Amino acid sequence: MKPKDVLIFCLLFAVFNFETVIGAPSAQCSADILAYQIGLGTSSPWALKMFDSSSKLPPDGLLQGSFLFQLGNFDECLSVKGPLNSENEPRFTGKYCRVQLGFKPSKKMDAKSQMLFTQMKLAYDKIPSKINLTEWTGLINIPRPQVGLIPGASILAQWAVCAPSSCTADGVKVVADFNLQQFFSALNLDVETVVIEQSCHYEDDGKQDLDTGSWAFIIFFLVLTACMAYATICDYVWPGEDLHIAVRSFSLRSNLRNLFALPETVAPGHLTCLHGIRVFSTWWIILMHVYSSNLFLPHINLGMLDDTYLYEWSMAPLYNGSLAVDTFFFLSGLLTVYMVLIDQKKGRSFNVFKYIIYRYLRLTLPMAVVIFFLSTLYERMGATPMWDLIIEPHTKICADYWWVSLLYFTNFYKPLETTCMGQVWYLMVDMQLAVVAPIVIYPLLKWPKIGLGLVGALTLGSMAVSFGLTFAYNLEWALTLIVPAEATGNFFELIYTNPAARAAPYLCGMALAYMLANKITFKLPKWGVALDWIFNTAGCLAIIYSIMIVHNRNFVYDNLEAAFYAGLHRFGWAVGLSWIVWACVNGYGGPVDSILSWKYFLPLSKLSYCAFLVHIDIMFYHTALIRTNTYFSNFEIVFEFFGNLIMMIPATMWLYLAVDAPCQTIIRAAFGKPNRTIAPKDTGDQNGMKHEEKEHEEAETIPEKNSEELEEIKSS
Repeated sequence: MKPKDVLIFCLLFAVFNFETVIGAPSAQCSADILAYQIGLGTSSPWALKMFDSSSKLPPDGLLQGSFLFQLGNFDECLSVKGPLNSENEPRFTGKYCRVQLGFKPSKKMDAKSQMLFTQMKLAYDKIPSKINLTEWTGLINIPRPQVGLIPGASILAQWAVCAPSSCTADGVKVVADFNLQQFFSALNLDVETVVIEQSCHYEDDGKQDLDTGSWAFIIFFLVLTACMAYATICDYVWPGEDLHIAVRSFSLRSNLRNLFALPETVAPGHLTCLHGIRVFSTWWIILMHVYSSNLFLPHINLGMLDDTYLYEWSMAPLYNGSLAVDTFFFLSGLLTVYMVLIDQKKGRSFNVFKYIIYRYLRLTLPMAVVIFFLSTLYERMGATPMWDLIIEPHTKICADYWWVSLLYFTNFYKPLETTCMGQVWYLMVDMQLAVVAPIVIYPLLKWPKIGLGLVGALTLGSMAVSFGLTFAYNLEWALTLIVPAEATGNFFELIYTNPAARAAPYLCGMALAYMLANKITFKLPKWGVALDWIFNTAGCLAIIYSIMIVHNRNFVYDNLEAAFYAGLHRFGWAVGLSWIVWACVNGYGGPVDSILSWKYFLPLSKLSYCAFLVHIDIMFYHTALIRTNTYFSNFEIVFEFFGNLIMMIPATMWLYLAVDAPCQTIIRAAFGKPNRTIAPKDTGDQNGMKHEEKEHEEAETIPEKNSEELEEIKSS
């Protein structure tokens, strides 16, 4: 089309839609829209840039669903400078918004239009039809068309439009209709539009201006950093002095030595394999979150999710990744009882009030700092096409419901609306199980047989809860991508965040703790050990890969099958873990124990709680920065996983050194617990150095030191 023809078209469009333009919120917006339409006809660079940054048709890969979510060019739109006013300044800048599109077939459709519409409908029906959108995404309002905005539409999509910054939603809609008219009028497709107002951004819109809460967090961050600097200087200037614990607890010199202190030797019977289990489980959870956060982003090959990845056997560890969370429940139950029993053998009594308060403070203080950040500064750290979908929900929920998280009952109080951090539900369930754990601990201390019987009865009860709820509400087997059409309840609320349904691994860990603390062991021949490892490995793999029965194109849902899997698989997984830990502790671990007990896992294990707290928000931030459609593949996911492991190191280290480690030191001192062994100080006395090194090595081999290290595992 020649520029002259475009100008005539734009002028005619403006005349016939004059009533719509006049209906814009302001005369300034109407004039700016008209200037944009005329600017297109005269090929003005700023108008062409505004039009170019908006979504256009046809995108490649219609059958893959690429048209469903088109992001346009965010930065190009915000760089638009409109025509100059009398003061030689731009009258307006570009304003980026996402617009909901509703496609309807038209009676005027010809064969070509019908073919295009059919392709789009096939892609639209195929992608969201089988997939559980809500339970896998947590707080991410994933980029998908929002049902209900345009009633009666056959196909929903979201596209980007660049409009003058002087316009509000009504004016942006006029620009969107004008742009789309040039594509869809020739195809005889009827398109309705609704502007997603919260998605709009323009230069100097004030969304990134720091408010009082943001400045409060910045000051808080600087104060803690200054405390670390001051304490470190004091520790270097007066290395031999007995510094006050409030100063020593913030010293980078002391905390880094404690973090990276490695045992020279490990005495038999120590639970060092737990560090490796903890690290691998943390990585598993992060990989699962990377996958789930990328699953529904605007990919150019989104249709491959249904064609390939949804039914690929290699994806089973990700689709059943919630077993990594059950591993942490198992570790938490194990260590809770193990340390109480060890303390009993040393003559220390169990005080339930101190136990609960200590655990609350130990878990809550680092979490509270992360919630403080999410509810204030997090939202102000950028502006992108999907900022309102991924970042802004964190700030709003954390600002409104921070108290629910700090009181540990988000899973009972509208969990999908009050969960501040996507991963915080685990801490809720773990704390609730820890609070009721004394019901089992006291009988184990005084009447072990009754205590073990109670553990067995409660385990059966937990399995029955999962079985009964799954059967009654036709729930899915586990937290999978595929939700049965027969489901009448929400799996996330009824099972996934229900402490009664998740208690079986926790209780199994308690039973194992009794065996380990009382050194209950058996003499096994080599062939018996080998056979046990074979059966245990096969059982664990069967539990993981059984989920692919659901991820089958010919799968037919049966609530009885689902109920049996839901009721048994978590307990079976915990039994498999019990064998691994028991075998490693009692000398039957072989190469597995050598790997899990690798001494360099100890620092990573200490950092895992802070990594658990920060990883998902760093991941969301990276996801929110995406400005265009991407390509989905397993390689890209693994590549991003390793990138996330590296990029979260600064935040993890700061949270550990500025909050977690100091809190551990101060809380332990307040509760009369022995603090962690500090590495020898640089006194210059070589004999003293050797003597302290010898004492340090000996300390590594006594149960007290083992207990101090293992206590950190209970935090995550």
